[in-house]
Amino acid sequence: MSRRVRVLLAAMLSLALVVGGSSAAWALWTASAKATSSTTIGKLAAGIKGAQDLTTTFSGTVTSLTKPLTLMNSENLRGTTTTSVSVTSDSSLALAQAIDVVAWPVPTTADCTDGAPVGSGSITGTWASLPSMTTTLAAHTEVVWCTRSTPRASAPTPATANIRVTLTTSWGSWVSAPVSGGFYLNTSAATTASPATTCTDHDGNYVDLTWPASSRPTETWYAAYVGDTMVGKTSQDYSGSIQLAPSDFPSSIPAGTSTVVVKVVDSTGAPTSTVAGSGPVTLFTQNDGAAIRCGA
Repeated sequence: MSRRVRVLLAAMLSLALVVGGSSAAWALWTASAKATSSTTIGKLAAGIKGAQDLTTTFSGTVTSLTKPLTLMNSENLRGTTTTSVSVTSDSSLALAQAIDVVAWPVPTTADCTDGAPVGSGSITGTWASLPSMTTTLAAHTEVVWCTRSTPRASAPTPATANIRVTLTTSWGSWVSAPVSGGFYLNTSAATTASPATTCTDHDGNYVDLTWPASSRPTETWYAAYVGDTMVGKTSQDYSGSIQLAPSDFPSSIPAGTSTVVVKVVDSTGAPTSTVAGSGPVTLFTQNDGAAIRCGA
C-alpha cells in the first residue's frame, strides 16, 4: 500500500470516529475544553482588622487616641494596598474634619502605643480626608499602620462621626473587591465651668459683654449664643467684647433672663466647644420699647 493511500485511509478513519460519535474522540475533546476553561493563575483579595478598636469618646481626660490598623493581602498574588476614608451621611462631618490624624507603618501591633514616636513613611490629614495608607505586600501577608487621632479645640461637642476605611489590593490592572472597616469617634459635652463675662449697661439700649484676657491668638474670632442661637455679631480677640442690643435677639428667644455664652468660632464661623465666658442678660420693655440690661 502506497504512502498516499495510507494517509487517505487514516484521514477517513478519523472523520468516521468524530461523525459517528466515537466516545473516545468526544471525551478527548471535552476534557481539553474543560481544562482550558478552568485555568486560574492567581487571585487578589483585601482584608482589614482592628478598625473597631478606633472607637472612642474624646473628653477633657481623653485628648488623643493611638491604635493599630492592620491591612491584609489575603490571596496568592503580590499586590499594593490602597485606602480611602469616608464619613457616613448620618454622622458629623464637622467632627471628622476637626480630628487630626497621623499614621505610620510599624512592625507589629505592640509597637503602636501612646508613647510611640511617629515613624518614617507617615501620612497626615483628618478623618474626613486622609491620604492612602499605601503598602506593597507579598501574597498572604499583612502590614500594621499605627494611627494617632487628636481632636482640635474647635471640635463640636457633643457629636459623633462614623468613619469608614475602605481598602483594595491591586496588581497591574487587576483590583480586588473593596472591603471596609468602621468605627465611631465621639465628643462629650463640655463639663468645665466657664468664666464669667463682665457686663456693662447702656440705659437699656444695649449692653457690652467682655471676657477675661487669654493666651489665644489675637486673630481668634468669637460669637455670643443663647442656647444654639447666635446673637449679635462676631468679634475678634483684640477687642475682647461683644455689644448686644434687643434687636440682636430673634423672636424665638422670649423676654426675660437668658444666659449668653461667648464661644470661639472656627474659620467657617461655626461654634466650637471652647467657651470664653458666660453671663445673664435680661430682655424687657420700657417706655420707648424693647430694652436689655445686665443680669436678671
